Amino acid sequence: MALGAAMSNGTVRVLDSTGKAIATGKPVTAVTGAYGPITLSGTGPYRVEACGNFAGRQRCVWSATNVGGTLHITPLTSALTVLAGGQAADAMMTGTVQGLGDPALATAQTQLRAALAPLLTEAGLAADFDFMTGNLTPASHAGYDLLLDLTDVALNQDGSVPAVRIGSRLGTNTAYLEPGGAAPTPLNLASGAAGFDFTGLDAMAASMITGTANNNVCQASLTPLFDAAGRYNIETVVRTGANAAELLCLRMNGVLGDGEVLFGGKLLQPELDRCDFPSGADPVCRVSFRWLTSKGELRVLGVEQAAVKRPGGWRFLGNRLEVQATATARTRLIRRIDKTAPDNLYRYIDIPIPAASGVQCAVASQKDTNGANAPFAIFKSTGAGTYLSLWSVSLSDGSPSLNAASGVTRGNDIVEVPIANSVGGDSLVRNFVRMGREVRIALYGDIGCSTPWAGADGATISVNMAGTPPLAASSMTALPWPNLVVAGISALSGLKAVANAKISLQSSWTLARGGLTLTQMMLCTDAACGTRLGLMTLPTAATTATLTGTNGASLLDTVTFKQLRLMAINTDGSLMQTDWQSCGTVAAGVACP
Repeated sequence: MALGAAMSNGTVRVLDSTGKAIATGKPVTAVTGAYGPITLSGTGPYRVEACGNFAGRQRCVWSATNVGGTLHITPLTSALTVLAGGQAADAMMTGTVQGLGDPALATAQTQLRAALAPLLTEAGLAADFDFMTGNLTPASHAGYDLLLDLTDVALNQDGSVPAVRIGSRLGTNTAYLEPGGAAPTPLNLASGAAGFDFTGLDAMAASMITGTANNNVCQASLTPLFDAAGRYNIETVVRTGANAAELLCLRMNGVLGDGEVLFGGKLLQPELDRCDFPSGADPVCRVSFRWLTSKGELRVLGVEQAAVKRPGGWRFLGNRLEVQATATARTRLIRRIDKTAPDNLYRYIDIPIPAASGVQCAVASQKDTNGANAPFAIFKSTGAGTYLSLWSVSLSDGSPSLNAASGVTRGNDIVEVPIANSVGGDSLVRNFVRMGREVRIALYGDIGCSTPWAGADGATISVNMAGTPPLAASSMTALPWPNLVVAGISALSGLKAVANAKISLQSSWTLARGGLTLTQMMLCTDAACGTRLGLMTLPTAATTATLTGTNGASLLDTVTFKQLRLMAINTDGSLMQTDWQSCGTVAAGVACP
């Protein structure tokens, strides 16, 4: 399920102790994940980075060595380099080396082994297994590869302190580690998780990939894969059981949804998120499906989808939840490009909760450091929106109100929860970093948030947030933001058009490193992009694009406010939103209004 799978279209970069590049652009072999040989020169420790494609998304992993030889580059070696080097992975790949000597690597290995002890046992690995050089067979679901299947690794930064969070995909807890920090409670396996059937789950995924090859085979192939309790919906159309496959195929053929025909592209290997093992019931696993179009553009076919292990094998459940809510971390950079001005950085959690029939209120909570549920946002129905809207302090203050009796909704479909650049905002993020990405959503049938909603999944659901917001302003600045090239700056600031005229804008940008998956570009005449002149989807590795559209009813000239927005997915699954703005009449040193 694309967990211990090898990287595709990957390249390797190696730095010596001084920061000199010994190797760049060395290819990674698809399927096996092999790279090299690379001849080392200069002095160690040597830092190694591999960036490429995993399940349709661009990602990077890191490793380090002092002696050469066999060296794995995996999410777990990424964790080791952070723990041994005492700095974020991005910072590690610039300048003179910090840490990463053999004693520091050995200490980090010991720290990581203690956190993973029960999972090492489940994978049949020795207690002193070497994550850098131990035997690894990709996609085998055995040994080291099984350990990668079992773990969900995320790298974070708490101020100046780098950190590693590791979750157990088949367990219930999270391990949080800092360089030289105390040993955390070891990760666990849920009761019933031992001997988990990854191979059978792979087989179901392979059948779905084959069955979505074209419209002629789609419904006949997918129908037997759907569970009798399965459900799938597109907008207000819902199908269950065997009929759910029909709806999915109609979506892919452009009959339902946005009208785009997806056949001709390919279903990517699904990603496994977390599995639940309810007492007396069959195991259920959360999976995400992405589609790569024939143009190399990424489409999300399903988030918070699910598969169930029946006595006869794995079956696809489709939508895991009746109220198909999601949660995604998002960071926004606003940069003025026509004149010099300070950047502005913001962080959010986007929580779209469908306004299902009878749902009037929802309360989102997280685990605090004591393990208790701590509410951080309320959403309410506006009576007109597709989604519940954030309950805010006032019309002039968009901060979340946690008092169900005091506040306002500031419009329809306001799903973003702003995170203050303050101690309180940092504490909110820190809880997710240390306690895990779960967002619990309590649903209510009344606007006062007092009567639990009686839904098929109960009154409380949970989703895992995609990615994690940065912990502090310094962490936001350090993200790998794209940079608009000089020609793109001139094109945006100089764009002119008469009313209702066709427009074309060619833009190019550079990427600070690999690991960003590009998704969308849009041109707007307001900061919220409520008025869009053009919108296009992007190939996942795009660095240039030409956007076409139509101007509105007003003259567009060199002093008109214009904004070019670029959307991308970072390595951890969070969204990065870059807004380049031009506003010629505003003096230098001041952000665009």
